[in-house]
Amino acid sequence: MDYLYYKAINWDQIEDNFDKYTWEQLTSNFWLDIRVPIANDITAWQALPANEQTAIANMLASSSLINVFQSEVGTPSLRHDTRTQQEESVLNTITFMKSVHAKSCTTIFRELLTGDQSSAAFKWADNQDDLALAISQLTDVCQTGTDLQKKAMFILAETALVFGKYNDVLQNSQLINVNQMIENIMRGNAIFTAYLSYKFQLGFSDLTDNDQTELIDWINQRVQEFVAAEVELLEANAIDAAAAKNACYFGANHALSSLGLSTIFEVHPSLVIDEINERMINQQQFLQQVNAANPEADTEVMADDDYDF
Repeated sequence: MDYLYYKAINWDQIEDNFDKYTWEQLTSNFWLDIRVPIANDITAWQALPANEQTAIANMLASSSLINVFQSEVGTPSLRHDTRTQQEESVLNTITFMKSVHAKSCTTIFRELLTGDQSSAAFKWADNQDDLALAISQLTDVCQTGTDLQKKAMFILAETALVFGKYNDVLQNSQLINVNQMIENIMRGNAIFTAYLSYKFQLGFSDLTDNDQTELIDWINQRVQEFVAAEVELLEANAIDAAAAKNACYFGANHALSSLGLSTIFEVHPSLVIDEINERMINQQQFLQQVNAANPEADTEVMADDDYDF
């Protein structure tokens, strides 16, 4: 960066329209967990067998752990590689929304779980060896990895490390509002992934051929290691382990594809995969939307319901 960190941001001097467009997408997609009426799912939740309730709660708690990591460690570690001043603002928004994603789990539990079920689910997630290993390895990348390695692992955490955990909820259409919460989260993940993969590819294009090959090998190896550990977790704890693993594989492929790399996992068609895919953002389409956007048109007329908090 060729500016001081405390320099005022002039949004009329845009270096990269992708920053401005992503900022607009993030603010347009703004939502809060407390505005989703989870209490309306109580009847459907109570109709589930106890073992399914436990499995769903554990999966949601473990996804919350990943979101907490992303908000507290993952996103902040990306600040050292910002190419534009507006990028810092985008990362600030992503950091906040990752905190909302993490808090959403508590909001779901508050309405649906009884007694000490909530604390038991969080305790379960905190004590899972596979999860602890994943967090430890992600932390190591954030502390010692290159800027491009950090971006690649952030994207993997937004996809492969959570899609499988959401599978059991996505398969249960009766949990309408819990599904809406997960859809909100995934829509945010899609924007984060599209934005950071674009920034990744800018940096990747600056590397020499040898450095590119070395980075690709590193990413492929890390992806396979993380996915193998995630699959073990899902096999042991998900209600529909096969479908959960399939969602994980889809997420890993989406991460690789977003980075401009070849996919390596076999994914079987399913309604859940269709649902996840519908919420993901094809980067080429995102770029086309960015290029088509009017860089001057950033004023939006407020409506009365914008103030209904």
